Amino acid sequence: MPSSSEGVEPISISGVTGGSQQLTVLEAEVSLTGNEWQKHPIVTGPEAPCILGINYLRKGYFKDPKGYWWAFGIAALEMEEIEPLSSLPGLSEEPSVVGLLRVEEQQVPIATTTVHQRQYRTNRDSLVPIHKLIRQLEGQGVISRTRSPFNSPIWPARKSNGEWRLTVDYRGLNEVTPPMSAAVPDMLELQYELESKTAKWYATIDIASAFFSIPLVTECRPQFAFTWRGVQYTWNGLPQGWKHSPTICHGLIQTALEQGEAPEHLQYIDDISVWGNRAAEEVSEKGKKIIQILLKAGFTIKQSKVKGPAQEIQFLGIRWHDGHHQIPMDIINKIAAMSPPTNKKETQAFLGVVGFWRMHVLNYSLIVSPLYHVTRKKNDFKWGPEQ
Repeated sequence: MPSSSEGVEPISISGVTGGSQQLTVLEAEVSLTGNEWQKHPIVTGPEAPCILGINYLRKGYFKDPKGYWWAFGIAALEMEEIEPLSSLPGLSEEPSVVGLLRVEEQQVPIATTTVHQRQYRTNRDSLVPIHKLIRQLEGQGVISRTRSPFNSPIWPARKSNGEWRLTVDYRGLNEVTPPMSAAVPDMLELQYELESKTAKWYATIDIASAFFSIPLVTECRPQFAFTWRGVQYTWNGLPQGWKHSPTICHGLIQTALEQGEAPEHLQYIDDISVWGNRAAEEVSEKGKKIIQILLKAGFTIKQSKVKGPAQEIQFLGIRWHDGHHQIPMDIINKIAAMSPPTNKKETQAFLGVVGFWRMHVLNYSLIVSPLYHVTRKKNDFKWGPEQ
């Protein structure tokens, strides 16, 4: 930490292997989520000691007297004054803000067959939030009332913060939609590329409601119709859940960044990361340029969705620090809490979950080979010590 934020109460902490370290204690605002802050005593020092539970603490932050955020467990920074990208002008504080990309309305593939599916029962906890969200989206012009022979059922999804997202089950529509060439990069390849940068500083930018920001031509909209409380609506922009939305969105954002001559970055649909190997200002300048390009193009960016410059950050679900990657501790806990599979189908599902993290597990193929063994057709399912 900077000297101006050092603790005032000295304390000596002994290690399990002997020896001790002189540290100081101070009262600071602490958050393990980045949302709720509480006063709590913390220990600070010139180094980042290895302690039990540091993986969990690294999800959280504390604020110094100047209001800057610090991640737990990182070494002292070389610079005291780091202006966060989230303080840039033009960023929004509105939680439900939606932009409008300055492009012609997009002509997208239209289904070859009419798909009409009735609404099925939804989670009762979602009813009030979804009703409120539909009214809000209609007021913003994101959705409009319609009469269409198409209809797909609403499929509310709960976000990690407990709020609800309005998504529609377009699986039936997707089956009869003409193909497009997929242009979204492989997430694993992006992780490998970021790892190769051996960066010291990072920043991430997440565009707010990027799909909804992309306007559709009128004749393409009826196929996305859904019904809520006896009223039929459709999307005026790209909907979530439709098979081609990620490809179209990624391509338009990529085009906007190329036309604006954006600095080197990595993009996965509406998530963007920049990095630097020397100083925070390097990352800050890159981030500012990209944000300016996106805002000029018509996208909206929330302050809460801009992170950095920081020496530790999360991008594509992975924690990055000093050129190294780490599986977030909450993911590890979720996997550890899963019950052992009882049949081949459950084993395949488990492998699907952990397979996403394979690049972060040394000798992954060797470790999971006993699990693949029990999924083979010629083998009977038998869960033994090897599994």
